Amino acid sequence: MENAKKLTNGKKSFIQLIKFALVGASNTIIDFVVSLVLNAIFHWYYVAKVVGYCLGVANSYLLNSRWTFKEERRKDAREIISFIIVNLVVLLISLGLMSLFKNLMHLDDWWMTTGIPEWFKKLIDGERACMLVSTCICIIINFVGNKLFVFKASTKAGAVKQ
Repeated sequence: MENAKKLTNGKKSFIQLIKFALVGASNTIIDFVVSLVLNAIFHWYYVAKVVGYCLGVANSYLLNSRWTFKEERRKDAREIISFIIVNLVVLLISLGLMSLFKNLMHLDDWWMTTGIPEWFKKLIDGERACMLVSTCICIIINFVGNKLFVFKASTKAGAVKQ
């Protein structure tokens, strides 16, 4: 009986990971497109990232709370506050990684010297490449944060933890 429960929980977590990835793909598209457009128009590298990220976060909460983690959803202030905290931490990590990749590792300069076609380098220049690599790393951090802290299944009063 306990093994069946573990398999069911494992399957549920895997399905949640797939759903989270799909939601994350839409968040990433929103984040990246908004960041790309704002950076291209105004040349605000970090501000563009913050605005794009915030719009992706709004989409993330809406879809993850109503679809991915629907059963674990608490619908309380703790859930919303935890979600905001996790995403602020991930945003800070993302900005830190962007700075690390651009200012210390010079990934942006390296990107522009690769054999990638020029039309592609214009679409995704060095700064945007740093932004994209940072985003890819932060997707994993965000899933773990949401799974462990935000949409953690609550234990009912009197229920025994296992």
